[in-house]
Amino acid sequence: MVDWSAGEYERTAAELEPAARHVVELADPAPGERVLDVACGTGNAALLAARAGARVTGVDSAERLITVARARAAAEGADAEFVVGDALALPFDDGTFDVVVSVFGVIFVADPARGIAEIVRVLVPGGRALLSVWVPAGPMDAMLGVLNRGIVAAGAPGRPRFAWSDPEAVGALAAPHGASVEADDAELAVEGSSPEDYFAIAESHHPMSVAGRPLLERAGTYPALRQEAIAVLRAGNEAPGAFRVRSPYRVMRLAVTG
Repeated sequence: MVDWSAGEYERTAAELEPAARHVVELADPAPGERVLDVACGTGNAALLAARAGARVTGVDSAERLITVARARAAAEGADAEFVVGDALALPFDDGTFDVVVSVFGVIFVADPARGIAEIVRVLVPGGRALLSVWVPAGPMDAMLGVLNRGIVAAGAPGRPRFAWSDPEAVGALAAPHGASVEADDAELAVEGSSPEDYFAIAESHHPMSVAGRPLLERAGTYPALRQEAIAVLRAGNEAPGAFRVRSPYRVMRLAVTG
């Protein structure tokens, strides 16, 4: 289980902001529309929607990240509310929102079917949801694969990976709730001064590293896995003398009939 309050997820959130901007642009919230940002983290998408004039709520289970989001909203005078809550049991009535967004957030829930059901439940008839999801390809995914395989080998329980990037798989979860699914392809550039420096920063602050690294260190496998993971980043690096890789993702658009 990852504690998303641990570490400094705000560093990663800053890296993901271009994807949040893309999702909000596709959502195109009109002034006055009610927008919910599920698993909002530090509030990237929520604040962008608020700047467009929407009435925005962000929800996340990590209390520290909600505190960061509230501080960001206060600093810029944004009309956005942030609450602590579970994406699998959203603390809102049916049909509360016109738009739901989630930027690499709902993809981490333990029960994807329930996560989709909750998103559709809080939407008005005719509402829309836009979810950015990683496509399992590229150097970043391969690097995480190295570490995740090590974590499972060290004794952590493995969990089947739901195909969030497959429109048919997501559509099968959405259809029983009266929602259809379309997908838009995109990619996110990830940059740093070098593969080694990028990994060193991430291993010290990312909540997934904070959760998994101690297990690998106790197993004695972390040094070798670390070098293997960095080698994957080196192999995929597009910027000699620095670091740049591209991570593909999709924006899954859910449209609720009614």
